[in-house]
Amino acid sequence: MATDARRSGTKSADPHRLVAAAYYGGLLLLLALILTTLLDRVLPAELSSRIGFNSEGYLLALVLGLWIQFVRPRLTEAMRWRVTWAVAAGFLGLAVVLYLSDVPSRFKTLNETFFALTLILPYLTLHRPLRRWPLLVSAALFVGVVVGVAVSPADSPVVLLAETMAALILVPPAFDLVDRGILDPSTVTRAGLRYGWYALLIAVPVAVVLLGTGARSGGGFHEVLQYVGRVHEGVIGVLLVQLYLAVALGRTGRSPSQASPVAVGRDRQ
Repeated sequence: MATDARRSGTKSADPHRLVAAAYYGGLLLLLALILTTLLDRVLPAELSSRIGFNSEGYLLALVLGLWIQFVRPRLTEAMRWRVTWAVAAGFLGLAVVLYLSDVPSRFKTLNETFFALTLILPYLTLHRPLRRWPLLVSAALFVGVVVGVAVSPADSPVVLLAETMAALILVPPAFDLVDRGILDPSTVTRAGLRYGWYALLIAVPVAVVLLGTGARSGGGFHEVLQYVGRVHEGVIGVLLVQLYLAVALGRTGRSPSQASPVAVGRDRQ
């Protein structure tokens, strides 16, 4: 009976293991092909070019998934912040080295992801719930970026680090408004909000691309559109990890029907 139970347990865990292997293996393979310039030998040139431009997003999705799924749950209180700050410091050092180096652009461009991870990993390590202040910080950062892009020169940090800023803006609403169940399984989440958010993350960049380069030429709001057209990598990274953890692995917390009225009211605060 015990053997049968163990076999049953192993069998029930296999789908998640296969999904995890496909997710992490696929991202690692994709990054390897991009960084070794072998992707264009596997895919048609136009498709290879489009996929290869998003390497920052694939790296973001890979590291965030590993941190949330495997590292964060194993951090004890005694080691939580020592490990987190050590890893964040390592990413910061790597980001600075890449930013200042003359390595090929396919490597250098990854500095934007490492800069973002320097702040995102400590943020994800915080105990939940965080209430409303992360969303306020994200909103303030969004306003600051919009103003900065409209008035800053093309070589300013806020413009050059577009993917970094996109990831920093998107992570708080992604994990503390939409998919709170990823970091806090006891919280209440709503499927309508989740899928509406996923659709928004897909629709906005696509809409900007469809507007064409003419709509993104000029100053002021046109510069903002041009900026949105450059942040696909950050959007892809956040969206991929949400789809993997919430949709594929089912880390969605509780639905409103599974929670008491008191718990639902508390989650809305």
